[in-house]
Amino acid sequence: MGSFEHKVKERAKELKIIFQRGVKIVGDSCKKGWYKVKHIRK
Repeated sequence: MGSFEHKVKERAKELKIIFQRGVKIVGDSCKKGWYKVKHIRK
């Protein structure tokens, strides 16, 4: 059971790092996407 918990914690750390990087990339692409959408409507 202890080794399973350790694996989960390690995976959580990796996901947190990936998530933080991913949010920045997604945030930039969303800004571009919204900018295009707003200008299409006008």
